[in-house]
Amino acid sequence: MGGSESAHSFVYSIEVQGTEKSGESCTFVNPHARAYLSSSLPSGARTLYDNFKYAARTFPNKPYLGTREKLPDGTFGNYNWVTYDDINRRVEKIGWGLASLGLREKDENGHSFLGIYSKNRPEWILMDLACTFQNVVSVPIYDTLQSDALDYIVGQTGMRVIACADKSTTNIVKLRKDGHAKNIEVIIQFDPVTNELKAECEALGLQIKSLEELENMNTTGTDNPSEPNSLFTLCYTSGTTGRAKGAMILQTNMMHTMAGAKDAGLVFTTDDVHISYLPLAHMMERIVTHHLTGYGCAIGFYQGDVMKLKDDLAILKPTIFVSVPRLFNRFYDVISQQLNELSGPKKLLASRGLDAKMYYYRTQGILTHKLWDSLVFKKIRNVFGGRVRLMATGSAPISGDVLAFLRVVFSCPIVEGFGQTETCAATFFTMVEDTSIGIIGGPATTVEAKLVDVPDMNYFSTDVNDKGEPTPRGEICMRGPTIFAGYYKNPEQTSEAIDEDGWLHTGDICVRLPYTGAFKIIDRKKNFFKLQQGEYVSAEKIEMAYAKSYYVSQIFVYGDSLQCYLVAIVVPDEGYIRKKWARENGVAEGTSFEEICNIPKLKADIMADMNEKGKQDKLLGFEVVKKIHLEHCPWTPADLLTPTQKLMRFNAKKKYESVIVELYKGN
Repeated sequence: MGGSESAHSFVYSIEVQGTEKSGESCTFVNPHARAYLSSSLPSGARTLYDNFKYAARTFPNKPYLGTREKLPDGTFGNYNWVTYDDINRRVEKIGWGLASLGLREKDENGHSFLGIYSKNRPEWILMDLACTFQNVVSVPIYDTLQSDALDYIVGQTGMRVIACADKSTTNIVKLRKDGHAKNIEVIIQFDPVTNELKAECEALGLQIKSLEELENMNTTGTDNPSEPNSLFTLCYTSGTTGRAKGAMILQTNMMHTMAGAKDAGLVFTTDDVHISYLPLAHMMERIVTHHLTGYGCAIGFYQGDVMKLKDDLAILKPTIFVSVPRLFNRFYDVISQQLNELSGPKKLLASRGLDAKMYYYRTQGILTHKLWDSLVFKKIRNVFGGRVRLMATGSAPISGDVLAFLRVVFSCPIVEGFGQTETCAATFFTMVEDTSIGIIGGPATTVEAKLVDVPDMNYFSTDVNDKGEPTPRGEICMRGPTIFAGYYKNPEQTSEAIDEDGWLHTGDICVRLPYTGAFKIIDRKKNFFKLQQGEYVSAEKIEMAYAKSYYVSQIFVYGDSLQCYLVAIVVPDEGYIRKKWARENGVAEGTSFEEICNIPKLKADIMADMNEKGKQDKLLGFEVVKKIHLEHCPWTPADLLTPTQKLMRFNAKKKYESVIVELYKGN
């Protein structure tokens, strides 16, 4: 099933008889889906306000939000915690402050917007909750967002108030000085406000308050909570192919998504601890934090630097770890390299341990082994503090081989989820006990799904496998109460995404597997191109194959319809290159990485290893990259990556336009 045998029997979806149409499959639902796709949480909450209030009443003295203490020498110590009751009282007062700023007043569309512009920190959650207390629409803004995109969001929403960390305040002030962000009237800064900054803002017609000032504006007030059909947030997509779009997420969308997660077995206790480092501006981390809140879980924040996440994990010792494929792939690369570099008895021991654990996992679904975990894998598990009981991955596809390897070495189940900003991030789930790899499981109990033919790519809902069993393939479409209300002030793109029957067209190509009804992502409709000979190529599929090379840290595969082959921009893994390749090839220790990337033999060796990985993944001839360019500077969210580490292809093509031209010359 999905590339491996499962130790258990699972059914992920069932057919809804009589729903077939020409050019598409029938409708599929979760075997436990209720009438009208309804579901509920243990709290009975219908809004995020209800959800938090339930937690504050039920778990008042439990730790809720935690940050590491900053020591006098600039380093960070242990976590300090604030309880659910303390946060409840603070959020109420912040909400009263927002009301005093006039945020109960609505615009012509019945909305009042507040921007949240910061890295993850407790104040982010405080502002988000305060918005639900006063029926204000939160607009998360990535802290890495470029000025033009920030100005666009501020202008489109017409927001008057924005909450910022001090570094983000600097960007707002600069925008204002350049004649932009004219509708911003008030900045709420999470950090203390200096007299100099206050004077600078006043000169620009801006009022600035610290969060503490806002919190102490009123000693009394009333809540004005959101209704189920109220707009909860305007979440701007990261814009991998162009200008970002503001997805309108309703309160009821969030609640049905959380209920679907509960039905999928994602149930937690007050003993669970989560580390928040994935951007809260993205729906994936947002849904996770609100869902965990309803169970009274503790949420600890990273210190703000992903490069120091390992240190935060060691101190926090989380029981839940949620990440994206790019980071899991890095774990895979580092751990497998370390195991491969062992020698003698240690290498033999590690190899036998890995083989044994993989055998028991694939045949019996067992992830732990008393002997091998103690001798080989305890140190690896301790990377996360030693207490992680559940991991989850989402946002993009992950290799099945990587997933199986990590489950075994971490001795921990890893649930794979699938969704989009437009579906509150979590719509399909694998089951915790399922040992299968390469699948995304089935739809939540609150979602309908179907597959629509994509003739140009030769995917049809009538497809069968080599045994003649129905194996429909096509674009996965979803419908139900988790689906967003459309793109803000963008009816044209809304109608492109959601058809007249309410189906969201995702752009992802899936296959539904026989017997289990599990779904598997096999392609991407929007990220493919046609080569000169008429063959369609999926860039992401090819990139995933080549990314298994130890040499490759990042890769951008490109194909021109006027050419007959593919090219790629490759960012080599500097650590691996310096530690292994440079030493073996006599490269002087002080040589810059840019100089190393210009050595012809390195390019040839990387191409050779990529070709080997391509063969292992059975890439077809027209899917093989023929020429590469080595880029010595890694891509970051400041240039070519979204905050969830996805490549912005439009920007990458633009940046490397001249390089691509050179790669295609002389053919």
